[in-house]
Amino acid sequence: MYAVVNHLHLSIPVDQIVDGVEREGISLLKTLPGFQGINLVKVANDRAIVILYWDSAAHADNGAKTFGPTWFAKNIASYLASEQQRSVGELVVRYPQ
Repeated sequence: MYAVVNHLHLSIPVDQIVDGVEREGISLLKTLPGFQGINLVKVANDRAIVILYWDSAAHADNGAKTFGPTWFAKNIASYLASEQQRSVGELVVRYPQ
């Protein structure tokens, strides 16, 4: 399994994106091959960490190419106060499994 970790600094409160992520973002992600899950972590009023889980690196890459320029670009990107920090890696410990 692979994880994609995005650190977001927003120009709006994190709470304002939660509903859209829950209603629309997850619905789109669930249609993508290899998608396993998502966590949205509010670390400050204007900062969030999004963790996406995928079956493989190829699925993570496809998800970024599909989700990034569409839903994310339309619903989140315009609210970024600074450049998004993104990391991708193999999940080597997971509990519970």
